[in-house]
Amino acid sequence: MTVSHRTRILWAASLLFIGWPVFTLAENAFAPETDSPQGSVAERRIEAAIQMELKNLKSRTQALEKREMELKTLRAEVDKKLTELEKTRAEVSRMLQRKTAQEAVKAKALSKIYEKMDPANAASVIAGLELELAVEILQNMKVKAAGRILDNLDAKTAARLSTSFPALARD
Repeated sequence: MTVSHRTRILWAASLLFIGWPVFTLAENAFAPETDSPQGSVAERRIEAAIQMELKNLKSRTQALEKREMELKTLRAEVDKKLTELEKTRAEVSRMLQRKTAQEAVKAKALSKIYEKMDPANAASVIAGLELELAVEILQNMKVKAAGRILDNLDAKTAARLSTSFPALARD
């Protein structure tokens, strides 16, 4: 806002005749207008927008912090479950090893029994066993005894047992 020549003269006159308090009022009259209705409305709108954005950011920050805590809790639970699962897996593995060892001992004992049996009787019993057990029993026998038992089996069963020998030896 430009100050007119006339306003300056009035200001100077009031300073001379009235005194200092009028000077202060006149000084404020020449200051830029900050409280104009247009400026204050725009400023209030901007301030309101800023406040709204700050409120939104605070809300989002709180939501993120809450989610972070939930994730930390879930991570702790998952870690605990994984630890329990690993313990269970190790226990199952130990049990499986014990079972496998027991079955191996059982198969060796059965092998000795079947070796001493008549090959025809041993063949009829071995034909009724599960494939894995029958093969393991035959593998633990002396080659000659296993051959006599296979000789007493029907061709299909003997072939199936014979083809399973290498497969079990690789495992």
